Amino acid sequence: PQMKYRDRAAERREKQGGPDPPEPKRRKFGGPPPTPGDPEAPPLGCRMLQAMGWKEGSGLGRRRPEVTAGTHG
Repeated sequence: PQMKYRDRAAERREKQGGPDPPEPKRRKFGGPPPTPGDPEAPPLGCRMLQAMGWKEGSGLGRRRPEVTAGTHG
């Protein structure tokens, strides 16, 4: 005799009712999610820096050095 799988968890959810679905998580980096493939959307790193208080044109680091140009060309 072959044993047949019995999904007891599904039976329990059906009998007792399942928990309410969780609320959607709050976005950490502000604003609506970018549309995939949108060339105008700021990159994730930029959104993260802005969420931490960085302003465009200011430097980074402990003393906010004057170097504000990017490292990539």
